Amino acid sequence: MMRKLTLLSIGILAMAACKKGGNGPINNGPGKDLVLSAIEQQQVGPGNAFTLKLFKAGLGTVSNSQNLILSPLSVSFAVGMTSNGAAGQTLTDIRKTMDFDGFTEDQVNSYHHNLITNLPDLDPNTTLKIANSIWYANSFTPLPAFIKTNTDFYNAEVKALDFNDKTGSANTINSWVSGQTNNKITKIIDQINDGAKMFLINAIYFKSTWKTRFDAGKTYKTAFHLADNTTVQASFMTNNDVNLNVAFDSEATVVELPYSNSRYSMVMIMPDADVKAFALGLDSDKWNTLMGKLTGSKSNITFPKFKFSYGVDLKAILKSLGMSIAFSDQADFSRINSTGLTITEVKHKAYIDVNEDGTEAAAVTEVGMGLTAAPTKNIILDKPFIFAIREMKTGLILFAGIVNDPTKGE
Repeated sequence: MMRKLTLLSIGILAMAACKKGGNGPINNGPGKDLVLSAIEQQQVGPGNAFTLKLFKAGLGTVSNSQNLILSPLSVSFAVGMTSNGAAGQTLTDIRKTMDFDGFTEDQVNSYHHNLITNLPDLDPNTTLKIANSIWYANSFTPLPAFIKTNTDFYNAEVKALDFNDKTGSANTINSWVSGQTNNKITKIIDQINDGAKMFLINAIYFKSTWKTRFDAGKTYKTAFHLADNTTVQASFMTNNDVNLNVAFDSEATVVELPYSNSRYSMVMIMPDADVKAFALGLDSDKWNTLMGKLTGSKSNITFPKFKFSYGVDLKAILKSLGMSIAFSDQADFSRINSTGLTITEVKHKAYIDVNEDGTEAAAVTEVGMGLTAAPTKNIILDKPFIFAIREMKTGLILFAGIVNDPTKGE
């Protein structure tokens, strides 16, 4: 019987910034653009394609009354680290599932390294932290090349722990996660199972204020129309005569709200018809078409505050997207250790809270390994809508989700 690698959990957290004050941005300088090589620019599209694949697959885990948030970028970092230990058909399938297959392994690793190094420095008014770590049992010996690749390209912290001390080791890892996410995610590991050998963890933390913040005194209660044609009373924020990128497609209303110095933004898409049906048809071509229609306009924008949590086991989703061998006894992770290894479990956690001041988001991805078996426009988003947080110059998506009921989780 081949021994197994356990991929334990992936967790996402997003939360609103609580900076109170005036409506203007805090100016600490204009920041800088994300500079990508020609090959790296070519990887943004496939990265967003994976985002949309994972987002659409995630829709199957929520009902029409539940909300969803994912950070596929965090998944990409964690699975990218894991893929550096895969070989054979296992590696081929992972690369295809993650849309890495059009690039060499070095190109994928270099692209991730660029993002990890430079995304945090784009805007002095935005806090963005990306951190990776590898924790392994002191009785297990990962191959030096695997560790070196992930420290060189992913800046991964590497530490050996006594996994026989299950509580102490879990507390150590959870403490690291809590520190990297400003205490927004305090626990990613419930317990260390017998035979656990390694955990690879990615953490992303994002916090920024709107370029034009909303006046909390103007927030008011009104009806939000749910998918079942009923309504709930939600708290709506409103801003008048602000410069936004907007588009009125034949199928949806699209608006982009910039953060701070317009280095990052939140895109919101409110379909005219059923939001889930629209989202299931949202592929790269359709996304790029909608983004291409965005034009600057003086606008009046009204949309609800929202706060909710989300959790899902991604094992079935990643298998359905093409990684089934990685979860089987035929898996080949021989570049981690000569012992036969396979993936058994992937979990995802999420939380988001958006208010008048801005958005704070954090993502944690944990991979655990174990031996087991024009004119002013009025834009009112008052029914279910899709949202994404992206880097504005390249269009790289950091978070994506759907708001079916903004009152859920309040």
